[in-house]
Amino acid sequence: MEAEKLNQKYANAARSDEFGPWYVLDNAAMIFPVMSDRAATYMFRLAATLDEPVHLPSLSAALARIAPRFPYYMVDLHRGFFWNYLQPLDKVPVPVSDHRYPVQDFDVRKRGQFPFRVRARGRRIALEMHHVLSDGGGALIFFKTLLAQYFRYRGIESEPAPDVFDPDGTPHPEEYEDAYNRFFRSELPAPEPRPHAFRIVSPLLPPSQFRVITGILPVDKVKEVSKSFGVTVTELFCAAIMDALQEIRASYPAWMRRKSGPMATLEVPINMRKIYPTRTMRNFSLYFMPSVDLRLGHYDFGEIAELVHHRIKSESPDREIPRQIARNVGISRKQYVRILPLGIKEIFMRLFYNSMGKNFLSGGVSNLGLLTLPEPLSSHVTRLECLMPPSKVTCGNLGAVTWGDKIYANFGSLMKSREVERLTFKRLSSLGIPVRIECNMEDPV
Repeated sequence: MEAEKLNQKYANAARSDEFGPWYVLDNAAMIFPVMSDRAATYMFRLAATLDEPVHLPSLSAALARIAPRFPYYMVDLHRGFFWNYLQPLDKVPVPVSDHRYPVQDFDVRKRGQFPFRVRARGRRIALEMHHVLSDGGGALIFFKTLLAQYFRYRGIESEPAPDVFDPDGTPHPEEYEDAYNRFFRSELPAPEPRPHAFRIVSPLLPPSQFRVITGILPVDKVKEVSKSFGVTVTELFCAAIMDALQEIRASYPAWMRRKSGPMATLEVPINMRKIYPTRTMRNFSLYFMPSVDLRLGHYDFGEIAELVHHRIKSESPDREIPRQIARNVGISRKQYVRILPLGIKEIFMRLFYNSMGKNFLSGGVSNLGLLTLPEPLSSHVTRLECLMPPSKVTCGNLGAVTWGDKIYANFGSLMKSREVERLTFKRLSSLGIPVRIECNMEDPV
């Protein structure tokens, strides 16, 4: 009971003092202001393509209308003596023009700036949100609520839905909470250290450029091929990327292979709201981390798919995954950590990220699966997409969405090399899956 009370105390992220309300960063968000820059922004993106050009006055009105329903997002980042924190902004967010290169040129530390932006161009509406605010689970509800309100102003009413909030509703107290702290279990051991991951060697693109290569695949065929290997669609994508990494590493000279990490390791987010009873609109994701040891010789595709499947199965959300919470929350609660000034904490956060984060990843796969909108909105949206945050060190970062009868699989990269994308889609094509390719660096804006 004492542990539960302590967890609830730490989970309460909505605070106030003589200067007004403010919000504690959730446990996952603490590191993002330290690691963000204008290229590796830690922003992710959701985008909807409509059946007609966006009416900007309606979008502006819709964003202003729903803003009070999401007070925990209508904030900016402030630097305190011990921790960063979020403070309400006394202004209304407005849409901005979309750009050829998404999720770039954003500094979350800039005062007076919302840690998200709504963008529009042509028939497309996009939400770019910094991970300091939330993950895809929270952002999807915000985005769907925005779309529903936009269509309402366009004269199209929709049916109620649990993941579309009523703009006149009152936020539930759980929406503010830091669920990592609420469900922390101090008795669990930390996860075992992992070997370093293989990462491709490539120069970066020029500043402000971010390449997006989209593969458009028929969902029925992808499911058919996945079923033939006994894996999920997410696991099939993971296996295709790992197969690409294997081929790239094999092409390197021996001295480069010896210097590189031996593992092809991917980060696969899990929406923990599906496992724990919480309504939090903050970050609450953890990760499967399937891996293949590339030192052990060449794997055929079926072997990789089987390994990925069983390694994801072995990382039980009930046992193994909560160990990540135990490690991350346990560190932040230590008294000697709490009393350190923020500048000192930031040094240790960078060391932690370098030792426990980026060195252990080759890339990531975030598959949001089949997305829906309440009728009749879905008939007015021709396409939904997502993008993972940009990274300067990993290349195989795939964000996938199923909309209608198609899967939109987006690779985002800051690197010049296109080998991971090329070989991944080549492998999927070799399995009999038709793939249509688009690229933002070649298409007109």
